[in-house]
Amino acid sequence: MRKISVVTLGCKVNQYDTAALLNHLPSSEFVKNEKFDEPADVYVIDTCTVTHKADSEARNYIYRAKRSNPRGVVIVTGCYAQVSPEQLSAMEEVDYVIGNSHKSSSLLGAIRRGEVQSEPKVLISDIFKEKKRKFDTPDIRFFPDRTRAFLKVQDGCNYACTFCVIPRARGRSRSLEADEVISRLKTLAQGGYREVVLTGVHLASYGRDIGSDLVGLLEKIEESGAVRRIRLSSLDPADTTEELINFVSESEIVCPSFHVALQSGDRDVLRKMRRRYSPEQFLECTDSIRSALPEASIGTDIMVGFPGETQEQFENSRDVAAASELTYFHVFPYSIRKMTPAANMKDQVSPQVKKQRAAELRALGKTKKENFYRTFIGKTLGAIVESKSNCTTENYINAKLIEGNIDTGTEIKIRIEDVKNEVAYATAV
Repeated sequence: MRKISVVTLGCKVNQYDTAALLNHLPSSEFVKNEKFDEPADVYVIDTCTVTHKADSEARNYIYRAKRSNPRGVVIVTGCYAQVSPEQLSAMEEVDYVIGNSHKSSSLLGAIRRGEVQSEPKVLISDIFKEKKRKFDTPDIRFFPDRTRAFLKVQDGCNYACTFCVIPRARGRSRSLEADEVISRLKTLAQGGYREVVLTGVHLASYGRDIGSDLVGLLEKIEESGAVRRIRLSSLDPADTTEELINFVSESEIVCPSFHVALQSGDRDVLRKMRRRYSPEQFLECTDSIRSALPEASIGTDIMVGFPGETQEQFENSRDVAAASELTYFHVFPYSIRKMTPAANMKDQVSPQVKKQRAAELRALGKTKKENFYRTFIGKTLGAIVESKSNCTTENYINAKLIEGNIDTGTEIKIRIEDVKNEVAYATAV
């Protein structure tokens, strides 16, 4: 029996890919280590490349693998492998570089038959140029170390935001057929999962390549009764339509939580980013969600320090975030990515200014999150237990159970009693 250590970096799409790998890894041949740094025969690092910090984190795991077992086989896959294979193949610690283009076809074989290489083997093709590439991620039966499962129903992106390298890492948009989505949901439900998060690189593009759309998919899922609860991952404001919002408001299975990526609240910065909406349209979107779903959580991604962003433009972004119905923020300093137009733009913002702006927005996000949580004090909400003392409500409130020792994955009712430091405290009812 060989030992394998696996780490997933980045988004829910990568997490699904790694879960698919582990689902199809023969249990008669491999046992997965609990901790990455335990000695293993094979190490797999599924990488992200959204920021330079993500690249650095991946390299750190490569070094850790070789320190743990110098004779272990080190396989690097994912988005960093797809976009920057030359950087990774230059590292003497790496044995295989397997891009997203070959993840489904070659990764499992490299794990099972791979050997330490004198020079890294690189398996890459230009995924962005493959216009007829189909959705090729295998199904899964279980989602390791998770109380809720993710299901990737879409991959790739056809848009070209000037700061983003992910289309080159993931290719063009492609979708999983609705019948197969439902089949995979039923498999996960049979495995005990009460909630499944539908995810994709650009989820709102679902179905455009196969003559469907996201609302049509949700309608079929609801009709099928395949799973108890569905949650949507990140959406683009330009595609968060009234039809989608109204469907969620009337649905018995889609959780009342949205994540719509703002990126900037300044009109000129959005234009330079090639985003497909204005600040006013973003506010209309969040207002529509709040009107249709008064208890919904509404999260966002906000970038600070995009090239040329002035203090006034930052303040515009902050003001839009403050005026919106948003309930939590993910704040990211802009990171230069090669092969993107923004990397060559003038007036790059200094790290110190980015840090200050990020801190200001995070403080605002903390205030909005706590204010949202406080509106539920004394109210009863449905939740799923994440650990013995923590749970997440249907509308995405993270709650700590004051008392109780409830099994992970259990669906319960809780009453919010208090809120401190972005945590709601609750009792099971």
